[in-house]
Parts: sequence; C-alpha cells; structure tokens
Amino acid sequence: MKTLETKRLILRDWTLGDIGCEVYDENSIRYLISVQNNYAVVLKENGLVIGTIGLNEDADGNLDTRNVGIRLLEPYRNRGLMSEALECVIHNAIDITKELSYLCLTEDERSKHIAEKFGFRYIKTFYKVQRTASDEPKDFYYYKLEL
Repeated sequence: MKTLETKRLILRDWTLGDIGCEVYDENSIRYLISVQNNYAVVLKENGLVIGTIGLNEDADGNLDTRNVGIRLLEPYRNRGLMSEALECVIHNAIDITKELSYLCLTEDERSKHIAEKFGFRYIKTFYKVQRTASDEPKDFYYYKLEL
C-alpha cells in the first residue's frame, strides 16, 4: 500500500522492525505484514507506532465492502488522532473499495460517535459475537459508508 500522511501521522505498511512495539505481539505483526490494506499508525513527532488502521474483510460477508478497523494505544486517545487517521483512510479508500463498513461494541459511545461523525449509517446489530472460543460474547453495531 502507499504510505499516507496527515498533519501528525504517517500511515505505512507494517514491517519486521515494528516487532516489539506496544500495539501488537510478534505473531500479530507478522500477520499484518502478510495481509494487505493494514497500516501502522506512526506519530510523526517521535516515530512511535501508536496504533493500527486497516481495511479488511467485511463483517457481513459483502465482497464489495471493506471493514475499517482502528486501534490506538490508550495514551494517544482523545487527541483527535483516530479521527485524523480515519479521515485520511476514507479519502484514499476509493482506490480499494466502493463501500466501507465499521463495527463497534454497542456500549462504546466514543466509537459510535466516530462512526456517525464520518457519515457511516447504522445498518444492524450483531448479537453475541464470539471472536475466539475464550472470548465472552459481545454485541456490535454495524455501520456502512458509501464512497
């Protein structure tokens, strides 16, 4: 993927040099290197990897839709960095897909706010989703945004 830049961030491919960063363990980083459309979110001021943003398989199985997933380390939240990264990815996603989806936990008010702020429209709720056998089932809102 092409490297993207915002005022405060660099969004770039994951590399083996990222192993040891706080965002993910080694196996997760190796996986992110192997798949496409996942960015390491790097803070320009110090070069630290502070999160990830990716365009992955749609949670509802739509082949023409990519699910945007965002994760930011706790110390970097509530600074507008997530919105900055998401705005940049949405602007550039037209090269990859015609529609984006977005999932968030039903109790996550901050993520719901971000979805609505960027114009994602609520489609439905997925109930009692269990991502792995050890996970507790959780409910997720499913949103879509046409590009």
